[in-house]
Amino acid sequence: MTGDPILEVSNLHTHFSTDRGLIRSVNGVSLSIGRGRTLGVVGESGSGKTVLARSIMGLLPSANVYRSGSVVFEDVDLTKMDPKALRKLFGARIAMVFQDPMTALNPVMRVGHQITESLRLHLHMSRHDARESAVALLTQVGIPSPEMALTQFPGQLSGGMRQRVMIAVALACSPRLLLADEPTTGLDATVQAQVLDLLQDLQHERHMAMILVTHDIGVVASRADVIAVMYAGRIVEIAPAKSLFTAPMMPYTYGLLNSIPKITTASHTRLTSIPGRPPDPLAVGSGCEFAPRCAYARDRCIDQRPPLAPSRTPGHKFACWYPLDGQKVLESHPFLQPRDRESKRR
Repeated sequence: MTGDPILEVSNLHTHFSTDRGLIRSVNGVSLSIGRGRTLGVVGESGSGKTVLARSIMGLLPSANVYRSGSVVFEDVDLTKMDPKALRKLFGARIAMVFQDPMTALNPVMRVGHQITESLRLHLHMSRHDARESAVALLTQVGIPSPEMALTQFPGQLSGGMRQRVMIAVALACSPRLLLADEPTTGLDATVQAQVLDLLQDLQHERHMAMILVTHDIGVVASRADVIAVMYAGRIVEIAPAKSLFTAPMMPYTYGLLNSIPKITTASHTRLTSIPGRPPDPLAVGSGCEFAPRCAYARDRCIDQRPPLAPSRTPGHKFACWYPLDGQKVLESHPFLQPRDRESKRR
């Protein structure tokens, strides 16, 4: 990515030891993100996106988990820090918006206390100042009657309001890096757009770096500067957003793009899907994990795993022995249009 990197992940592995064997959830991921930039991480459920985000944060159980590689944030390797030092870092400089706010927020603790807790811990604010900041944060994230919301429990709020509270908690101490893990799960389309627009506006206002994790590639199309596509714990393609949409090289990426519903499609048309199922993480072979589902696969794909190699386009890498020919197969895709308008506005 262009710009000064705030986060650099190198050859990250995260494996879980189970009774059935070793589950390789993250398998040699390397990426970086610059200040004020957005990295979208996409893939089907089970591709390793959430485990990657939690591995970066170090939010994994200590038992039966094996993590290797490096996660360098502002020249400090998080994998070598002790838990006490990490707790001082999280919330203050790195924060995370979790997938389900109903389980991420404490159901028996009032909203106000959950926001002011980090303000008092990291910024050493007085009780009065922390409350005033909490009201300002709730106002900023678009919650009506913020003073009343401070006194309520998470269960008294709607799903969209809980997600906004989760964002307020994450942004309370003005972190420099925000990880948003499926921030719109379970929300209707209108509220999804509101939450994503809110995150984007706050990011630009605060010049944060953001990693946006989602299974919906359409979500990141107009919001990410660079998109990384994950499959079976690996990055199989990474590219600037427009390059990925106009000239995908990896057949799996094309399958994801082709499965996006289009408003131009006739009513009652059957949705396009990728055939087959994601691989069993316990049965890791020597070849390309996508080969059993790929129409372009040959014998070499079964026997040899392709490396992540650069394409002719700067910043575009893919892992495929027989990639698509790079023609602009999705040049007229409607998801490209908002991104083009965004670029012109800037």
